[in-house]
This record gives sequence, structure tokens and C-alpha cells, in this order.
Amino acid sequence: MTDANHDHDLDDDEHEHGPLAELVTVRDWLRYAVTRFNRAHIFCGHGVTDTYDEAVWLILASLALPLDRLEPFLDACIPADERGPLFEAIERRAVDRVPTAYLVGEAWLGDFRFVVDERVIVPRSFFAELLEDGLAPLIEDADKVGSALDLCTGSGCLAILMAHAFLNAAITAVDLSEDALDVARQNVTDYGLEERIELVASDVFDAVGDRRYD
Repeated sequence: MTDANHDHDLDDDEHEHGPLAELVTVRDWLRYAVTRFNRAHIFCGHGVTDTYDEAVWLILASLALPLDRLEPFLDACIPADERGPLFEAIERRAVDRVPTAYLVGEAWLGDFRFVVDERVIVPRSFFAELLEDGLAPLIEDADKVGSALDLCTGSGCLAILMAHAFLNAAITAVDLSEDALDVARQNVTDYGLEERIELVASDVFDAVGDRRYD
């Protein structure tokens, strides 16, 4: 038997007798993932506070299911061809400590979804909560804000939130990393804000010059 055939036999055996065969429904996989994460003592800090929410996020996002509708899918069977990638994602989260946001390619700040990957940090700024109210009471009238600067923009999440909080403002989003700006550009495009958010490659203020912001 060749090594290739041997590996293939192991894969078949895992499908027939391992967790990929024993775990069938979303409910099964949710229980497994929570236990796996608890035993691995993962840290939950990217928009979720416990391993249950982390497992729900990873499973639903991996299966392209709506994140706010777990109940209707709990007893749905997961096809065999989806179990392998799901098992791998759970293992990468538990063993390699890869953030769920990177595994599923998205992160959330409130109701706002952002594309993320290893080129940017996972969004988790408390400024997102402050921007829900337009930085009140620090800013009395959000409509009077005409310009704003987001330094080290990363995924562009805060620049996008500022554009929604300050509807009359032109936003400048700065980052030293061209890779990060590529991610930010995708998010800005997804929200249709290309005309309001300027992405600038700069080491902090170097390329900003003498511009002043509200």
C-alpha cells in the first residue's frame, strides 16, 4: 500500500468512524465546538464573551447561515463535504488560536460587518460604541462635523463608522501598511463610501501635511 493510499484510507476511516461521521446536525457540532473551546481554554475577545457565542459564530458563518438565526438550523444535517472544513476551522481556533474573524473572513462592530484577514487586526474598539451617538456629549452637533481623521485605520472600520455618524464629514483614513489599505478599500467599497473616505498611505501624519480636522 502506498503512502497516498494509506492517507486516503485514513481519511475514509475518519469519515466513517471519527467525529466527521458522529457529528451530524448543527446542534451536534455546536456542542462539540463549545466543549473543544472550553478544554482548549481559548480567549474570547473579538466581539463575543464566551465559548458558546464563539462556537455559534464560527459554525453559522462557516456554513453561510445568518448569524442571528440559530434556532431554525439546530437540527439541520450538515453534509459530509461541509464537515471536513468545519472540523478544520474548529481545530485551528482551538489549537492554533487563529481568531474566528480570520477563519470566516469577517468581523462585526454592532450591526456593521467588515471584511478582515491577517493583514489587519480584528476590529474591537470601544470607539465604535461612542460613535453610535456621534461622540456625544463631546460633540454637540454631529451635522456640523465637516472632516475627520482616522489614524492607523487598519480595516477602515472606524472611518466607515465615522462616515455614518457624521453624515456631512469627509473622512481621511491613514495607514502605513498598503496591505491594510487594500482591506480598508474593500470595506469602503462595500459600503459605497468611496466619495467620502480618502485612503492615504502614510506614517502617521507624514502624508497628511498641514490639513486640519474637526
